[in-house]
Amino acid sequence: MKFFTSVILLSFSLGLVAKSTMSYRERKKQLDGKIALVLELKEHLKLEPEVGKSSVESIRDQVEETYRVGKRAEIEKVLTLAEGEILITQRKLCVPMEEVATGLYQKAMGHWIQMENDEKSGSTRLEWDTKDKIQRYLVMAKSEKDHAKEYYLSGNYQLSLHTYKRSLVYSLLTLRSQKSEIPETYQSADAAWVQPIWMNLHKQKQNSIQEN
Repeated sequence: MKFFTSVILLSFSLGLVAKSTMSYRERKKQLDGKIALVLELKEHLKLEPEVGKSSVESIRDQVEETYRVGKRAEIEKVLTLAEGEILITQRKLCVPMEEVATGLYQKAMGHWIQMENDEKSGSTRLEWDTKDKIQRYLVMAKSEKDHAKEYYLSGNYQLSLHTYKRSLVYSLLTLRSQKSEIPETYQSADAAWVQPIWMNLHKQKQNSIQEN
């Protein structure tokens, strides 16, 4: 626990040094991106990343209000406090993100093992391109999940969360390629993150078929 606290304090201190040369607009833009990602994960994965008595939404609203009408000293104070709270929120959120990314990957891998066993027994036949696509998605899902854990351990919580999200996307693409049912827990994420990708992939495939 002391180790993680030290890492957070060190990361935050180094961040403050770097931010001393940044404009308030740049700092707020970075903070907005971090808040948006946290809220996106909260919405689509039903996670509850709260810090103390302040919700992420209240932090966002306070920053917006102060940035709009506050004085320089007030803006500096609110941005600094919000940056610290969001950093802690991101760290806390990485833990359940590891769990959901691992759980979905294992589910997709379990389906794939079953499909391979069914093919070996002769009960089903898989097209080569389908098998290749599933295998590539599984490799990417695991790779992103492993990299996300590395980013978490190094204290880069924003990149860790982004990378866990990418792992989830690849696992969901795997399930779609397997024609497996998307678990209810992930249906919102699938609709928001994967459906547009899936539609675009099939549109490209259709266009390719028509051209040939």
